[in-house]
Amino acid sequence: MAAACCPRGQSALAAHHKIVLVLALAMDTSTPLITLTLAEIDAPPEPTAEAAEVRFLGHAELDNAFAHAEQLIPLAKQCLAEASVTLADLGAIVVGIGPGPFTGLRVGIATGTALGDGLGIGVYGVPSHRGLAVDGPAGDFLVVTDARRKEVFLTVFHPGGTALFGPVSVTPAAVPQLLADNDVHPEFIVGPGAGLLEPFCDLPVHVPTRDLGFGLITAVAADIAAGRTPGPLTPLYLRRPDATEPSGKRKSVLGR
Repeated sequence: MAAACCPRGQSALAAHHKIVLVLALAMDTSTPLITLTLAEIDAPPEPTAEAAEVRFLGHAELDNAFAHAEQLIPLAKQCLAEASVTLADLGAIVVGIGPGPFTGLRVGIATGTALGDGLGIGVYGVPSHRGLAVDGPAGDFLVVTDARRKEVFLTVFHPGGTALFGPVSVTPAAVPQLLADNDVHPEFIVGPGAGLLEPFCDLPVHVPTRDLGFGLITAVAADIAAGRTPGPLTPLYLRRPDATEPSGKRKSVLGR
């Protein structure tokens, strides 16, 4: 008798017991730190966000703002190798959609899309700040990442990861007035850009126990386990690219 078929990334044992078991790879290029995380999603057939269980399997990262395009796929393979699996074993891709600088963010989204298309699996986009907020503190908090150009990207969250305000791009010195103008009163700061706010915001820094990629997968675990169709991957650029086409014809150095 022929063996029963299972959904992509789901084991035969899990299918027999009607448990959804999916391997998901998360990637984020919204900051100079390229982050890859592999996790296994285990949930009942009709999961809720509370029911879906996410188990960490592997992680790889590289702190290099200029190597996103060259290093993303090698890092993905390194991450998968830690768990002795290959790209063909994946059931879902999760991509951080920013906010972040144009070039790095575009590389991550394009790579995730290409992998999903090639493997025939869903690609789920999650705001990168949402991934950092999954393991947030018990109080309203800021998620802050470096936006370059002497600015930060900032989002305010309630406990549990519900966004209250943002994301926005703002100079660190302007953050206190921005919060006051919008009547938000965070108690903590989360994220790799926390140090940039230290001279202007006297708030304790909360360090999550889980990495960004794990948070990205957790944010959409129930959707992945239920096989829901992912929405469009709309990047959160928030501002124009650092490098732009010249607006007019360039003058010759000879004046012609």
